[in-house]
Amino acid sequence: MAATMAYELLKREVETLPVPLAEQVLDFITFIKSRYAEDAFLWKQVETTQARRRKHPEEVMTVTAEEWDTLTAYLDGEG
Repeated sequence: MAATMAYELLKREVETLPVPLAEQVLDFITFIKSRYAEDAFLWKQVETTQARRRKHPEEVMTVTAEEWDTLTAYLDGEG
C-alpha cells in the first residue's frame, strides 16, 4: 500500500511541475531506469559466467597476480 501511495503522490507532484522541471524529472527517471537495466544485465552476465564455470571447471584457470601480469603483459605492449 505504501508503494501505491508513493506512486499517487509522485503523480500529483509531476502534474504540478512547470515544463522545465518536468523535463529534469524525466531525465532523472530515464537515468534511474537505465542504471537499473544495466545492473540487471551485468548481474545476469555474472550468473551466466558462474553457471558455466560450475559446469566446466576444467576450463577455469586460477593464477596469482604475478602470473596474471605475465600472461597479460602483451595487452599493455610490454611483452
